[in-house]
Amino acid sequence: MNNKLKPYNPMKKLVLIIAATIMTTAAWAQSQLQTVKGKTKDGKSINVQYYKGTAQDFIESVKYQLVDELKADNKSKQNSINDLQSQLNKANKRIDNLNDQLKKAGNAGQVTVLNEQLTEKDNEIARLNEQLEQLNAQLKEKEAENNKLRTQVDSLKRANIQLSLNKKRPAKHPVIGVEASMGSVFLSNKNLSNPWEKAVSWNKQAAVYFGTDRLTESLPLSIEVGVGFRSLPMTASISSYQKTENDVDQYDYTAIYENLTERLTMNSLEVPIRLCIGQPNKDKVSVYAKLGVAPSFILSSKLSNSNYTKKGYYENWNVTFENIDELGFFNNGHENNKSLTPDSRFNLWGNASFGAYVPLSSSLLFNVGAKLDYPIMKTGSFTSTLSTAGDKDNLILNEGLIKYNGRMLIPNLQAGLVYTLK
Repeated sequence: MNNKLKPYNPMKKLVLIIAATIMTTAAWAQSQLQTVKGKTKDGKSINVQYYKGTAQDFIESVKYQLVDELKADNKSKQNSINDLQSQLNKANKRIDNLNDQLKKAGNAGQVTVLNEQLTEKDNEIARLNEQLEQLNAQLKEKEAENNKLRTQVDSLKRANIQLSLNKKRPAKHPVIGVEASMGSVFLSNKNLSNPWEKAVSWNKQAAVYFGTDRLTESLPLSIEVGVGFRSLPMTASISSYQKTENDVDQYDYTAIYENLTERLTMNSLEVPIRLCIGQPNKDKVSVYAKLGVAPSFILSSKLSNSNYTKKGYYENWNVTFENIDELGFFNNGHENNKSLTPDSRFNLWGNASFGAYVPLSSSLLFNVGAKLDYPIMKTGSFTSTLSTAGDKDNLILNEGLIKYNGRMLIPNLQAGLVYTLK
């Protein structure tokens, strides 16, 4: 009996195989974990390998690196659970076999060994069940984190789309602006009587205005309405002019006028109304074009004459009198200023302009451009003043600009400031 072989104990080998499998599985699962840079909403720190670049690149990195790797990690843990379940099933079968062997065993020693093996196997099954529960809990946590990351990715994507739309479209806020312009007045020669010639004069304007929100999503259209002031001078000159007159003694003589300049100045209150294409952009230089009208009301008008020379030539005596104030002849004198009343104080101007907005800050912009003014109605009709002119000099002066009834073009340079209302 002493040479009798010890009973075969397969449980020890099984235990070693299971333990090695568990360690290998755990090490393999650990090696498959990938790290990404970032933080979840619950404050956990995570690391993400992503490509540096635009917001879209970051979104795609998170979507294809982080979410997919979490899915791979979940799949790995699910495989581990399946392996543990398979091992548990095999252990249960082994227990059944040991129970069968226990029933068939004839000696107490073998029964004791089998009972020990059975107890050890029960403990191993309990450990496997505990690990299985832990893996299931980790799987649920990973799935919850995966859902949170999907929500973050969707939010980032929507935010990026909205950001792109906002960058492409200028702000839709209303604006307040102030502007000034100055330009040369170009008169029409055909409306000036000989020997009058047009001379250079400068139109000056200033206005403050309000601009609405953009009217449509597809085009940057807005309406601007304001109030302004215009000082409009019209100037003509005569280098030499002769006219037959008679003196107080009724002697005829030739009146000679030299170096005479006449200026008709009208000051008006205006209400500019314009359609604007193009809106201020706080991030870059943007262009605009405007087209509109400006009803105006003439506040005052004045006719002024520069110092000029008047001589008198008496043909009967072949003599010329000059610089004799008592006889009405003078050199560089007789300056005349007279307030005039126009036939109608109302006028209507048309205007067109274009230019650029240059951002100075997030709300303040500088605009610069060119503007063209033209009268839709006649400018400055003074027929009543002409008919009631009293002295001879005024009659001669009235043959100039006071008969003009104004057709003109006024190109202006324009500049101003625009404040964006938020």
